[in-house]
Amino acid sequence: MQNKELLTVTKTFGTPVYVYDKQMIIEQYHKLSNAFSGFKHQIHYAMKANENPEILKILLNEGAKIDTVSPNEIRRALSVGFKPQDIIFTPSFPSSKDIDFAFEQNVHLHIGELECLQYIIDNHKDKVVGLRINPANSIEGNQKIATAHQNSKFGIPVSKLDKIFDFMKQGLKVDALHIHTGSDVKNWKDLTKSVDVLFNLVKDFPDVKFLDFGSGFKVKYKENDAEIDLTAYANHIKNKLKNCQRDLIIQFEPGKFLVSKAGYLLVRVNAVKQGYQKQFAGVNSGFHHLIRPMYYDAYHEIINLSNPNGKLQKYDVVGQLCEEDTFAYDRLLPEVKKGDILAIKNAGAYGFSMVSNYNLRDKPKEILWDKNKAKDISL
Repeated sequence: MQNKELLTVTKTFGTPVYVYDKQMIIEQYHKLSNAFSGFKHQIHYAMKANENPEILKILLNEGAKIDTVSPNEIRRALSVGFKPQDIIFTPSFPSSKDIDFAFEQNVHLHIGELECLQYIIDNHKDKVVGLRINPANSIEGNQKIATAHQNSKFGIPVSKLDKIFDFMKQGLKVDALHIHTGSDVKNWKDLTKSVDVLFNLVKDFPDVKFLDFGSGFKVKYKENDAEIDLTAYANHIKNKLKNCQRDLIIQFEPGKFLVSKAGYLLVRVNAVKQGYQKQFAGVNSGFHHLIRPMYYDAYHEIINLSNPNGKLQKYDVVGQLCEEDTFAYDRLLPEVKKGDILAIKNAGAYGFSMVSNYNLRDKPKEILWDKNKAKDISL
């Protein structure tokens, strides 16, 4: 989207406001699908990244399937038109009620806790499950979003395979093996470590039809950021499939890759304040609207839409919550004044989906930009 288009949205809908570029979502989906066209694959959008029904409909219309992590996500996916057989449910520490619900809805359940398997055998022996495996694979990058190392809560430790085999002897049916290495993985070779673990396990699971490699595909938050080499990664998987000689379907569960780049959080500057050593640009938002900078130490590019060619000055861009609430430290921006509109980029994933009413502040609106038209898709 162009700066003038973003400003048009704020004039109509005010601020703070999330804006999503429909065409960018579609482009990202096809970029990923084309990269993996050399083998049978399914792309299950991880809807926790952005669960707005209109976003889900866009991806459904493009041919995506869906990945869910809660009963309410399953309900929403069904409500917008996803078929049960196209829904994966990968909960963390599910309750018995969660498991029952998934089987009642006939969605595909991936279990990452060995301790849940006895309940499934005792109560749902006729059902087939996938197993999320923890390969004890350490990776580079932000450890808050690394999910396959040996101290992660996610997945069944690969060292406990004998326990899985004991459950299979009792009647557990397994048709999928699943690994998610983490989010925003910089090096595609880190992902292949997990890929290799699953391919090595296939021989011990004769009924497995699906290998689910989760996601981890890095997006660019800075101009010089590295991006994941999808071609090299796809070729690695293709070679593994050739050597495996099994008719397998490869599944992926991207969230951020599909929607992050398409999203902007637009905010208005309430005041510019000179502190002892710092200059603060205080905006009408905060971590209740975008928690990633505070929670993950995440970098988001910020642009001054109102004065893009102004003299560069250094600011801490801060929110209005009763907290040390900071979007960016010591950020060089064109001169910022009261009333200016700032755009926080790469906000389409884990932005609105993690919004709260902290301090009893209102939630922002959500707007879909489609071919020069803005549509309010707020719930």
